[in-house]
Amino acid sequence: MLRFFLFLAVLFFASKGFCQSATSDSTKTGIYYFKNNNIISVKGYFKNAKRHKIWTWYNADGSLHKQIKYKHGRHLWIIYFEKNKPWLKINRHGKRRVIRACDCREYG
Repeated sequence: MLRFFLFLAVLFFASKGFCQSATSDSTKTGIYYFKNNNIISVKGYFKNAKRHKIWTWYNADGSLHKQIKYKHGRHLWIIYFEKNKPWLKINRHGKRRVIRACDCREYG
């Protein structure tokens, strides 16, 4: 019964416009970056309002966290970094490949 009321509450708030909505601007092309406390957190490129080329995410200390390569809005691969060195690559089909074996993560 509680699940039913939660479901109704979600529907109610969604219909009232409390959900985030994405808008598309087909003219949005160029370099994008987001700074948090004067440190770049995300850097990438838009082409026709879609992510394109390599997007890079950084940790709070400025070291690399991950890179994702996009082509017209679809990701091709993801590379995760530990101590600024790549350690795991995941392709668009979800196949994982350990690039560098290290003690930094458990891989399973």
